[in-house]
Amino acid sequence: MDNNQQQASISNFVTDPYVRSSWIAFFTLWVLWGLAYFLRHAFGYDHVNQTTATTTKTGTTAVPAHQDPEAAVGGGVEGDATGTRKPKWNGFHTSMTDRLRRAHEVLFENTLLLLSVLTLNTFGSGSTRAVMILAWIFFAFTVIHAFTEVGIYHHFIRMFFNIVFYGITLAIGGLAFHQGWHTTGSVF
Repeated sequence: MDNNQQQASISNFVTDPYVRSSWIAFFTLWVLWGLAYFLRHAFGYDHVNQTTATTTKTGTTAVPAHQDPEAAVGGGVEGDATGTRKPKWNGFHTSMTDRLRRAHEVLFENTLLLLSVLTLNTFGSGSTRAVMILAWIFFAFTVIHAFTEVGIYHHFIRMFFNIVFYGITLAIGGLAFHQGWHTTGSVF
């Protein structure tokens, strides 16, 4: 294939509406990631690093400002605790900062995953319609997973979504190599 035919082939591939829709799915995911990044920094600050001084039997110590001094069990002496308080709802995040941080991480990681396989598919002039469908399925599961992370913290939910994301990215990558990357000679 000469250079003009290759450029025409790439131009035809890039102007395909399915390829365009795949990249729109990526850009929409990127916009959501940017929104989560903004929200995390705008509304997620809960004064985690500030400390206040409190007095115990052994003297003045610094305790984080967000820690409830009445929640301490025992006499205030290190190693004197006779019991601990367990959170009532273990499956939920403890603060808005943690919720927004996890949603941001999900969107960030999945944006990079989708970017890598869409780039692989586009450079290789691989599949069009199937990749578009898989990209939008990936986007939908990512949005559901991000909202789930805001409300519920559970490793089985995370494992389910990660298996889905891994399978979709493997499928897109497989389609990229199966239907694209046609060369005249190959090492393999």
